[in-house]
Amino acid sequence: MTEAANEGSKSETGSTAGGGRSAADDVRQAFAGLPLDEKVSTLIQVELDMVGDAVSTVVSAVSKAVDDVLGACEPPKQPSSETTGGS
Repeated sequence: MTEAANEGSKSETGSTAGGGRSAADDVRQAFAGLPLDEKVSTLIQVELDMVGDAVSTVVSAVSKAVDDVLGACEPPKQPSSETTGGS
């Protein structure tokens, strides 16, 4: 009964215009038909993908922040004192 209540709330909030709702239902039905060991394996794969995406996002943000800090610490470039015209 809890699953039915969850499915109802998911379909109301997760539906998109067009065929988004039927695609989600297809995925749910396909997942429901899997044996338990394949369900667990699929869930672990999804979680690992999400963790990998989160780690990638954090590393990118830290890298950008470090680049910004290093860029702010560099002395400003001064224009060269040489003249470009010939004498």
